[in-house]
Amino acid sequence: MLVETEGAISIIAASFESLDAEDAGGAELAHLLGVEAPPSWPPQFNGPETRDWIRRLMRKHPDELGYASWYLVANGELVGAIGYKGPPDADGMVEIGYAVVDERHRRGYASAGVALVTQRALADPRVRTITAETLPDGVASQGVLLKAGFARTGSRIDPDDGEVWRYERKR
Repeated sequence: MLVETEGAISIIAASFESLDAEDAGGAELAHLLGVEAPPSWPPQFNGPETRDWIRRLMRKHPDELGYASWYLVANGELVGAIGYKGPPDADGMVEIGYAVVDERHRRGYASAGVALVTQRALADPRVRTITAETLPDGVASQGVLLKAGFARTGSRIDPDDGEVWRYERKR
């Protein structure tokens, strides 16, 4: 199991086994990971369709599993999901995404997790730019990115979500 830790925050790389456990619920996933169960599961934007997408990503890049999904653990409790939307592209860009269960918002867990995945990406010499997107009303998420050294670089229209704001952090 691939784990990275900074203080009381850890990220644990997803596996096919953990995704299957997650399909059964947060308590089953937490048991497999050896951590306390979350108060609710899944966090926003992490439903079954996301797990199916992660499985396809992992099959497409079997040698780059660290550039898929990770579980966010704080003080021994599963609190969210975080990760990448694939390995660096030809331009050296990776995109991150993250979500914390509602009951654990506003405790700094997303900020700590973003710091870990950003640090991890920047340790890879292929990575030149890390990107992330938020909804315009995602003020807390925007604050997480700004705190991690990201800057807003524009917006785009997503067919499902409407306007999304783009953030980047350069090497």
